[in-house]
Amino acid sequence: MLKDLDARHAAEARKGLHREVRALPAAPAGGGWRRLFVGGAALLLAAGGGWLAYERFGSGFDTAEASAPIAAAVPAPVALPPAGEGAEGASEAPGLPPSAAVPAWPAPADMPPPVVPAAPVVPAPAVSPPAPAAPVAAPSPPARVAEPSPAPAAPATPAVAPAAPGAQPAAPAAVRAPAAAPASPVPAPTAAGVVEKRPPAKSVREQADADHQRAVALVTGGRPAEAVDLLLDVLRRDGGHVSSRQLLARLLVDLGRRDEALALLVEGLAAQPGQIQWAMSAARLLVDRGDPGAAAGILQGSLPFASANADYLGFAGYLAHRLDRHQAAVEHYRAAARIAPGDGRWWLGLGLALEAGQHAAEAREAFLRARQSGSLNADLAALVDQKLR
Repeated sequence: MLKDLDARHAAEARKGLHREVRALPAAPAGGGWRRLFVGGAALLLAAGGGWLAYERFGSGFDTAEASAPIAAAVPAPVALPPAGEGAEGASEAPGLPPSAAVPAWPAPADMPPPVVPAAPVVPAPAVSPPAPAAPVAAPSPPARVAEPSPAPAAPATPAVAPAAPGAQPAAPAAVRAPAAAPASPVPAPTAAGVVEKRPPAKSVREQADADHQRAVALVTGGRPAEAVDLLLDVLRRDGGHVSSRQLLARLLVDLGRRDEALALLVEGLAAQPGQIQWAMSAARLLVDRGDPGAAAGILQGSLPFASANADYLGFAGYLAHRLDRHQAAVEHYRAAARIAPGDGRWWLGLGLALEAGQHAAEAREAFLRARQSGSLNADLAALVDQKLR
């Protein structure tokens, strides 16, 4: 009887209910008599409220305006009641959009909420007075920085201008991290940035050594005249370059420029008297010119530096013998024979000097030592044999 009574009252209430009002969803089956009774009472209250609203405001009540804000806030329509339990009163009003509906009365505490299909939608914020949103700066593409090693570059966070108060935040756009680009080769520096590396400037002596080597190459290549000019320039810059002066003197002699060679050697001896080879070369040039006295003077100037040179001392003894300085010749030859006793030339020279000084016995002894050395050439050996007869 209660079911029939509830159904009868519900039918009468629905007949006068406003056509835009939808019935509440029925309680799920198996809820018990208590839930059914509470649901029926709520339905009667809703029907009565709708009837009073219809009588007071009439059909001109704009339900669309009242329901629009609420409908906009609900992401999906409320589930319709199952067929067979008052579904005929839930038909939509003609001329209204399908989503416009009058909000239902709040359900009792023990009644389950209406079933709303879940949707992956971000809940909209509270409705506030509309305000023009500030323009959002478009994210600039991340700059690629060339690094020495091909390491993945960290994605740059685009700068976004702050939005005006009340503006709805834009949905976060999916930011794709830029793919790690291979490190591009470092470009070669431009001509403006190139620092030219020059070798350190050579000293005067280093430059003289280099030019001497060039002169040797010129002589080897059969260009002695060019080598002479180069060596003269070297000596103008570095007069103490020994090897350049010695090579130049030899080249001048070979080219027949003996006077220039002699002057070059004498000039060098004035600054470096210890160069005994220069002294011997200059003395030979003077002997060839027919001036043994000048030659002896050249040798005498460098004699203190040649006390251990048998050739120098023997040459000095020869010049002293030619100048009839027999005692000086004996001293020079004795010194040379002591340094090189196996050289027969010094014994032969000593014998000739002793013979000229009227020392026959000592002279014969010197001639015998010269023969015993076995180092004399044919002409000198014949002279020794003649002296020993």
